[in-house]
Amino acid sequence: MSTAKVPMSDEESSVQSGCFHAAQFYDEDEALLDSLTRFVGDALVAGDAAIVVASQSHREVLGRRLTACGLDPARIASEGRYVSLDAAETLSKFIAEGWPDAARFASLFGDTVARAAASSKSGSVAIFGEMVAVLWAEGKAGACTRLEEMWNDLSRKHSFSLLCAYPIAAFNRAEHEEGFLKICAEHTRLIPAGGYTLHDENRHLNIASLQQKAQALETEKLERQEAEKALGIRDSELADFLENALEGIQRTGPDQKILWANRALLKLLGYTADQYFGHPLSEFFADNRTFEEFWAKLMRREEIYDYPADLKCRGGSIKRVLIHSNGLWEGDKFLHTRTFIRDVTERTEMENALLLAHDKLETRVKERTEELEKKNAQILKQSEVLDATNRGLRQLSARLMQVQDDERRRIARDLHDSTGQALALLSMNLSALETEAGQYSPELAKGLSENAAIVRQVSEELRTLSYLLHPPLLEEMGLESALQWYIDGFAQRSGIKVHFDQLHLGRLSRDMEIAIFRAVQECLTNVHRHSGSSTAAICLHASAEGVTLDVKDEGKGITTEMLAKIASAGASGVGLRGLRERIQDFGGEVEIASGGTGTRIRIVLPMSA
Repeated sequence: MSTAKVPMSDEESSVQSGCFHAAQFYDEDEALLDSLTRFVGDALVAGDAAIVVASQSHREVLGRRLTACGLDPARIASEGRYVSLDAAETLSKFIAEGWPDAARFASLFGDTVARAAASSKSGSVAIFGEMVAVLWAEGKAGACTRLEEMWNDLSRKHSFSLLCAYPIAAFNRAEHEEGFLKICAEHTRLIPAGGYTLHDENRHLNIASLQQKAQALETEKLERQEAEKALGIRDSELADFLENALEGIQRTGPDQKILWANRALLKLLGYTADQYFGHPLSEFFADNRTFEEFWAKLMRREEIYDYPADLKCRGGSIKRVLIHSNGLWEGDKFLHTRTFIRDVTERTEMENALLLAHDKLETRVKERTEELEKKNAQILKQSEVLDATNRGLRQLSARLMQVQDDERRRIARDLHDSTGQALALLSMNLSALETEAGQYSPELAKGLSENAAIVRQVSEELRTLSYLLHPPLLEEMGLESALQWYIDGFAQRSGIKVHFDQLHLGRLSRDMEIAIFRAVQECLTNVHRHSGSSTAAICLHASAEGVTLDVKDEGKGITTEMLAKIASAGASGVGLRGLRERIQDFGGEVEIASGGTGTRIRIVLPMSA
């Protein structure tokens, strides 16, 4: 297949001769592709090898152009003389943490160049690369220069001609000049944008440098135009904002005359622009001393916040305002004020009304406080009387309980000493009669025997009743023995199994022992009557602080509503109420807890009692 050779310019012809490292700066892709087609096409036509490391779009257009010139890129690639690589993908193979790795680069391109040179007719290799342009576009100027240095290092080991390409528009800022010159310094030849045919390399550098500066100046010019446009828009928006602001705004010149005011301020005071602009500011202050103080602050360069003033309105009315203001100075020269004026007339009237209402409320509060203090004094007196009454009732209750205990003791002794003795004597007489009646009438003897048994049963029940009223063991043997005797009898009479932890309390005061004994009596009576439990547990122990009694059962428990009523002493029975009062007389506490698994009553008595 015949091939057509594209004519070259003198500069491009010089690039083709010998080994070199050239940089082409281009302003349009078409110019780059023309140069690239000649550079690669001529090498392939001559039987040499070519390596293209470019963007996908450039490689696709290059392939079509080479085909149009009569070349077959696919066939030449199969011969090993044409290598087409993607710039970004290839770059990623030797970049580590944003910086090119020299060893990876040398290994990758050293092998690639060696293979291409081996398939070349003359051993020559033409390389085109855009990887440096990719790094520059990513803002990695240092990495870009380092990659150019690595190409130069590789050229010392392998023979090849290298053409790098940069869009001149990528160097469009003044701060790019230093990096641009460093890139130029790494190349043996430069091709400025626009296709120059000069043979003086210094002139090429100057032209390329001027092109870069022109790009930077153009960018700066466009940015300045955009900035001026944005500034104009902002000034327009600011002027519109100030003109239509809800708060009054104005400027006053160094001669104290009003330069400008917005619609809100003119509307507030009722003036037209002609009636307000150009007039001395002092004309609109109701109090001239207020104006003089305000202006003196401005002349001292003070920042004025919430300065109160009264301004005259058209028609003679007065507006109460707050003024925020400062001065614009140019060195020692005062230019104008920047003043914001807020109408607080309604707020001031409301504040005055609130102050008046506050004063009235304070008077009412003071009067009400005096009434409450009198009521409190009366309540305190009534509370003292009630406390005294409660103390009297508690003392009376304690006295009644003590009298009750004394009466039980007396009745128990009477039953034991008199009635018990009479029943014992009656039992003895019936036994004697029973012996004599047996000699005369067996039936009479049998009747006497039955009566004697009844008397003995009554005597036993009377003895039990006497012990329940006041067990003699309580005084003779102490609380633990009395409790054990009572618990054994309770278990026998009720059928409820009771576990009693005896912790060897020792002797307590007579009144405390009676109180604890009566508490156990009341608790076990409630277990028998209400809980439905077949067991109960009693634990009694003492410490240096006090005595604690715990009585537990496994019955149906007490509902939450009933517990609340018991806690408020509103629904407890006579027994629990008496128990509470007896324990409170000792300064103790009664705690009742219940749930679905039974009830626990805890009584704590201080040892000091």
